[in-house]
Amino acid sequence: MWMHRRLTAMAKLGHYPLGILNDCVVYPSPGPSPLDLLPLVDGKPARGTFPLGPVPGQVKHEGTRPFLWAAELLDSGGNPANYIKGDGNVAEGE
Repeated sequence: MWMHRRLTAMAKLGHYPLGILNDCVVYPSPGPSPLDLLPLVDGKPARGTFPLGPVPGQVKHEGTRPFLWAAELLDSGGNPANYIKGDGNVAEGE
C-alpha cells in the first residue's frame, strides 16, 4: 500500500514510471543521479514521494541506465524493472 501512495504522489508531480516490479520502480530521470529524479518543493524533497536512504521506509538506488536502453527494452515487450540492477539478468524468482 505504501508503494501505491508514493507512486500516486510522484504522478501528481508529473513523474511516471517506465516499469514496476514488486519492490522496484524505474523512472526516467534528467540525470544519472537518483537525486536528479526527486521532485523538490521549496528546495526539499516533496512530501509523500520516495525518500532515499538506508533505513526501513526509505528506498535505495538500484541502478542507472540510458533512456535508449529502456526504450529498446520496452519496444521488445520487456519490463525495465526486471533488468535495472545492472547485471543484465532477470531478477530471480520474479
